Amino acid sequence: MAAEDDREISYYRAVEDLFATLRGVPHLLSPRDFQLLRAWWRDEIPLAAVRAGVTEVFARRRERGEIDPVVSLSYCRHAVTAHARRFADMQVGGHDADEEVSIPDLGAALAALAAGVRIAGQQQRGARPRVAEAIEGIAGSIAASAELPPASIEEHLWGLESALLANCLATLDERSRSGLERRARAEAENTSATPEATERTFRALRDRMLRDLLHLPRLELDR
Repeated sequence: MAAEDDREISYYRAVEDLFATLRGVPHLLSPRDFQLLRAWWRDEIPLAAVRAGVTEVFARRRERGEIDPVVSLSYCRHAVTAHARRFADMQVGGHDADEEVSIPDLGAALAALAAGVRIAGQQQRGARPRVAEAIEGIAGSIAASAELPPASIEEHLWGLESALLANCLATLDERSRSGLERRARAEAENTSATPEATERTFRALRDRMLRDLLHLPRLELDR
């Protein structure tokens, strides 16, 4: 019973830590969120499915340009359910889905990717300590991705990369952030024909400039 209790507590803690990492600020789950989390535990929803669902919600909101933060796990419940079903289908279907990912040593590849992100964080510790903390938080989530089914890894890394860029932008000093966004906006307005295209181009340019400024690696696995 004690071992089971420890696993349950670890499950809760892992989700709470991930949620705080993706938000980029310390965050304690509400009593309502803990009830949902307890239901996932009792329904034997894999932690990997929770990680994938929560990360996807954050990434999709950023992709749509939504600036309001995700403040509750309830926003993620449908995505978590979808990933739990997907993981169950993968297990029933055998290894067919996993064969889409041909990384010889997935664990080593993820560890190397996390190490590269940590190096980028270390480079920012002196001048931008808050940015460094945001980068290193995502590095820890990359390492934990090894528990996901291989076919889900790349999608999950896309979500973590979105969170990485969002958190770095949020913790960047005002002068650097406003200058970066001003340059990206000017270039987007010069190259895009419609307001919608301008906004998409602006976000892409802003992310590229941010990546260059902070020497952030792309969260991709070498094949």
